[in-house]
Amino acid sequence: MNEELIATAELGEEARRFLESDLGKCLIGMAQQEVAAAQLELETVKPKNRNRIRELQNHARVGRWFEQWLMELLDKGNAALEVFKHEQKE
Repeated sequence: MNEELIATAELGEEARRFLESDLGKCLIGMAQQEVAAAQLELETVKPKNRNRIRELQNHARVGRWFEQWLMELLDKGNAALEVFKHEQKE
């Protein structure tokens, strides 16, 4: 169990470092721009163009997922670290 907690905590730390890095900031910015561009185009796409609507929705969804995945790794890592620290005190 401790090995799993440590691995999760380390992965969360890697996610934190990535999010703070220039590369991480750049990729998060690109994902956010993808979401914004898809939302903007959704405002003008013809309602009958279902394929394009689905395509744009998927672009926005994936852009949001990217950031969410990283944040989930960070949150799980922080939680694992707290559990590990608590277990070490006992």
